[in-house]
Amino acid sequence: MKEFRLDKLDMEILEILEEDCSLTYSEVAKKVNGNMWTVRDRINLLKSRGVLEKCKGILNYNKMGFSCKALIFLNANPSKLNELVSFLRGEKNVKSLMIISGSERIIVSIVGETCIDIRNYIQKELTKFDVEIKQFNIVLEEPIK
Repeated sequence: MKEFRLDKLDMEILEILEEDCSLTYSEVAKKVNGNMWTVRDRINLLKSRGVLEKCKGILNYNKMGFSCKALIFLNANPSKLNELVSFLRGEKNVKSLMIISGSERIIVSIVGETCIDIRNYIQKELTKFDVEIKQFNIVLEEPIK
């Protein structure tokens, strides 16, 4: 099978969709000065190759009643890591989960109606997984999403 490489058109399409994934094929085609059918085929190829995994909206959690967003840096017992990750995937207030290198192995982005709600969530739910909370940081502003 021929090796798949992104070309200039692929990169332009991806940059446009990263900015606004709600655009139609026709709208993307206008932005890249291309043909709608070519754009459709490229987007489908990018999806089938796993380059474009999904299209998500950027939500304003404050307007949804979540006045607090926090980043929790933690370490987990390796024997419970998979169980913790599976649990967090199902939690509606957990917005992202990253496993990283360094002294803090996991970063959880979470929203709550209040910061006290998030603290209570940590104490009630995360302690079940033998985690060590290294940092609890409140997000003050997100100038780039």
